[in-house]
Amino acid sequence: MNDAVNAQQTSSHRAYFGVFLVVGVAFGLVGPSISLLAEQVGVNLASVGIVLVAYGFGYIIGTQIFARGYDRGFGNRLIGTSLLIAASCLAIIPFVSTRIVLALMFLCFGAAVSTSDVGCNTLIVWELKERVGPRLALMHTMFGVGAILSPLIVRGSDAIRGDSALAFWFAGAAIATIAIIVLLHRPPTDPHLETRADQTDISKKQIALIVMFFLAYVALEVVFVTWVYTYGVKIGLSKTEAAILTSTFWIGFMIGRFATVFLARKSHGILAIQLGALLNVAVCIALYFRFDSILLPCALAYGLAAAPQFPLMFAFIGSRTSLSGKLTARIVGTAGLSSTTLPWLAGQFLERVGVETFPIFLACTATIVLIATKLITNNFGVSTHVSQTN
Repeated sequence: MNDAVNAQQTSSHRAYFGVFLVVGVAFGLVGPSISLLAEQVGVNLASVGIVLVAYGFGYIIGTQIFARGYDRGFGNRLIGTSLLIAASCLAIIPFVSTRIVLALMFLCFGAAVSTSDVGCNTLIVWELKERVGPRLALMHTMFGVGAILSPLIVRGSDAIRGDSALAFWFAGAAIATIAIIVLLHRPPTDPHLETRADQTDISKKQIALIVMFFLAYVALEVVFVTWVYTYGVKIGLSKTEAAILTSTFWIGFMIGRFATVFLARKSHGILAIQLGALLNVAVCIALYFRFDSILLPCALAYGLAAAPQFPLMFAFIGSRTSLSGKLTARIVGTAGLSSTTLPWLAGQFLERVGVETFPIFLACTATIVLIATKLITNNFGVSTHVSQTN
């Protein structure tokens, strides 16, 4: 009987792979559809940026309120319910005609996505325990796999209907399907439930360093993928070429996430984060000096360098503390805070100041990632890498 229960429990992580796959599809729609959404509600690009703020604010709400339910045993029920809410929001977005209602839909979508994000990151660690390292990386890889075709899906919807409706409906249907699959799986239980109360939490200084890292990393990734399509159009690319540029980033991102599966088994994870941040800076320099002939290789390299940084750092931290839903919510909530403010800010600079602000902004975030990584490893210790325990 116990073996049967364990078998049910150990299959949940496969459903979590599906969650990240379809959420990647949905998230990848946002950047390429920004201009279409602006036309839909009759505002300019700078004004429609409010939806990014709403999405990020909703993301924070999800992590700080709803995600606490994982420590109370809601498990897959909470993931599945949040995904159904996300699917409903995506289905409604094409019918919205005002900026305020559009922002409200993105707020609800952000809260739902962050709730499922915290759940998948927490429950996969609970389920797989010491085997989680490569699988955590693979789960995050699925996000890139989902996002890689999103710009082309938006472009197809634009060509057929002149808007992004088909893309959002497709993503909504995919998310609803995965939600049902998750609800049919038995959730894993918290392996630290009996001992966590006696364990010392990480210090405020360590939390501050974690916040510093993930604030910068999420900006490094999200600002690029949100605005690279618009950046491409502004420097003279056609819409199709700009969509290909965005997809090229996701190709690099997917390859980088696949590579993370193997990096998580080696002793070079932290080094990979540092080298990745340096490569991101190098790409920003190329963009700043307008080496337009290598735009596609730059997008590929940027995604390749950025992709491993989140899962490797998350696994590094997870190996050095008793990971609870609350702690994961802090980490993911930091990502939401970054998503709330920094993509919007970067968009204001891009629209109101000029295209040269785009690589400068990104180079600053990559530099902060590099500094934060060094400070975190100094404080948590890096004598044996996370992958040797995971």
